[in-house]
Amino acid sequence: MASEKLFEKKVEKHLHAIGVYQAGTPSHRMETDQIGWFTKIWGGGYQKSGIPDLLCCVNGFFVSVELKASKGRPSDLQKMNTARINRSNGIGIVLYPEGFENFKELMKKVITCKHHIQELNSMKDVHSGTGCDILMTY
Repeated sequence: MASEKLFEKKVEKHLHAIGVYQAGTPSHRMETDQIGWFTKIWGGGYQKSGIPDLLCCVNGFFVSVELKASKGRPSDLQKMNTARINRSNGIGIVLYPEGFENFKELMKKVITCKHHIQELNSMKDVHSGTGCDILMTY
């Protein structure tokens, strides 16, 4: 488990370096422009089983990351949830240390993808109102 925790910290450090910050990170601690957000899911008795370790929003895309040590294996439930995220047009990843460089390249492509942005922003403008407040600043 220690190697998985070290890998998790490496992934989180990379996310921060590219502007994907953990929930609750104060603005003054952001070293680069924010392009995304993530939260860490802690397994346990109060959390549904099989939820990926990291839930992210990067440049408007939903990205989930199930972290595994080199010899770790995802459970059937983790595999099912990752597949469902991908079928829902999100990006679901089971990530091993050996795939870290591929993950970094994928994140670069997600960050630079612009095809969905104009339509998404138009939808936000149209549907924001008093009963459905789509906050853009805080």
